Amino acid sequence: MQPLTTLNGKTYIGIDLGTTFSAMAYLAENGQPVTIPSETGDVTTPSITMFNPDGTVVVGHEARLASLDDPERAADCVKRDIGEPHYSRLIDGKKFAPEAISALIIKKLKQGAETVLGPVHGAVVTVPAYFDERRRQATITAGVIAGLDVIDIINEPTAASLAYALRDFILKDGDADEELRLVGESIPSHNALVYDLGGGTFDVTLLSIAGKRITVLATDGDVYLGGRDWDERIVNYAAEAFETEHGADPRADPCGYQRLLLAAEQAKHVLSQRDEARIATTHAGKTLTAELTRAQFEQMTADLLYRTENRLSRVIKAAKLSWDQIDQVLTVGGSTRMPQVWALLERITGRKPNTSLPPDEIVAHGAAAHAAIMLRQPGKQPVASLKPKQAAATGGDDLSMLKDFDEIEAREPEAPAAPTEPAAPASQSSAPQPIIDDELPRLIDGDEPVSSFSVAEPSSDDTAGGTAINLDAPPVEEDPNEVTQVLTAIKTTNVNAHSLGVALKRKDGVTINSIIIPRNTPLPASVTKRYGTNVPNQTGVSVHVLEGESSLAEECIHVGTCRISELPWGLRKGSTIYVTFSYDNSGRLEVKAIEATSGKSAESTIYREAAMDGEQVNKVKQAVTRITVT
Repeated sequence: MQPLTTLNGKTYIGIDLGTTFSAMAYLAENGQPVTIPSETGDVTTPSITMFNPDGTVVVGHEARLASLDDPERAADCVKRDIGEPHYSRLIDGKKFAPEAISALIIKKLKQGAETVLGPVHGAVVTVPAYFDERRRQATITAGVIAGLDVIDIINEPTAASLAYALRDFILKDGDADEELRLVGESIPSHNALVYDLGGGTFDVTLLSIAGKRITVLATDGDVYLGGRDWDERIVNYAAEAFETEHGADPRADPCGYQRLLLAAEQAKHVLSQRDEARIATTHAGKTLTAELTRAQFEQMTADLLYRTENRLSRVIKAAKLSWDQIDQVLTVGGSTRMPQVWALLERITGRKPNTSLPPDEIVAHGAAAHAAIMLRQPGKQPVASLKPKQAAATGGDDLSMLKDFDEIEAREPEAPAAPTEPAAPASQSSAPQPIIDDELPRLIDGDEPVSSFSVAEPSSDDTAGGTAINLDAPPVEEDPNEVTQVLTAIKTTNVNAHSLGVALKRKDGVTINSIIIPRNTPLPASVTKRYGTNVPNQTGVSVHVLEGESSLAEECIHVGTCRISELPWGLRKGSTIYVTFSYDNSGRLEVKAIEATSGKSAESTIYREAAMDGEQVNKVKQAVTRITVT
């Protein structure tokens, strides 16, 4: 029986590409997600890569064991470096791109899936909700290098919530063929918190579930916080005890450090079950066994747990809810098995965590379900095929950046009146036009810019706001398989995890980030703000698009540039420029800028920009194709 993640003879899977462990799954014909086991029969594969001297690569359990004896040839926790130019340390004296190492892990997963399903053509790959666009694109690039069509990426908490939702929305009919049916309106409305603590990243997401609709209200996270940080605290505890006893630090020896790290991870697992664990440390011919109690462990990691509590406070505030309005707490990620996490969640929310689905597998299950959904959307284009458009050369134009409209010194009266409403970008012409808010932001030295914006109302097809998984929509066409009808009806949208803005020149010369679309804005969104030209007779304008929360442009990520050139001579300083951002669910940002006096405009579609260009990707892809991965 063919899985629901097969279409037109091509098979797709869901991949949870984790920092320390990865998992994969597909959706069976009866609608149930099925975990694809590793070659050792485990539900996860260690995300560690070993580069052998003969040019072959080992990924997974065997690589983990081999790294104990030859750590300089091993790469682990690569996900923490994804989006950076190079992996954080040299491997056998060489620099590697994180996308290339991640691609080798995905290639290993693909090979394992093919032993179960036959040839695998593509996948939905999950990412932490708090990943920025650079990291998201790098993840897509890794999938492409591994030889997959990446039909979409999905936030890990959203994938988990989708897996939970399908479990509740779809029940067995009881017939011999075990067909599934859609549950009616019997599910009570409630709010749910998804607490996702994996090996290297942390996400927290708040959702509202009403009938058959799930809406993500807000998301937050920390891409440098996970179970590995708890392991490091145990490593330091044991190493310091060893150094006190023997006068030598086992962390100075790469092999000794790897063995101690593995022992620390095992001790953490023991402490989730018992009140005391023992950590054996061997270095320079000497041995020491340190004892660690659960109380000591929780005390030495209290600051790490507090970092997650801080994100919990931020997300509940962003969602404008109180903890007594949270009805269910869902845990995702292997690190949520620690008793201190359960105690925190129960103390903060007043509710015991829901652990009815396996935290190591649930994200892959949701990715598989999302893959089945995407395959039933006509004309869906793989996100990896979206290419950034390059701005045309502008000759010798003075392409000064924007200036805040209210800061123009000695601003003269406007010439011709501004249009009441800039036209929406062509691809969103069917959507309602954005509303222009003439209440302009006023920037004060040292203060955060105050955003003044409006969000376009969604079309009748869209959600009322937030990230929604809509099970109310009718299926596209009749199908005897009711599960297929359910999947056809599901629609997923998202909120943006990071703010989007433009670089703005302040009158004291400091370049700041003027936020246009704040984080946690329901998508799709279309927002317009009003700015002014920087100097008299300005012949061009550069709109530098930024991503990030900082008020300083230099602390944000530069996403792309939209330029208006050949403005008419004689424009006053402070001539009105309207800038419209239109951001869709797939991460595509359309930027349009209009100079009000002349009507001159420019627009640019900015896709996720990869660290590698197409030529580099093809070169690395060819190399990965030639490498034997076992």
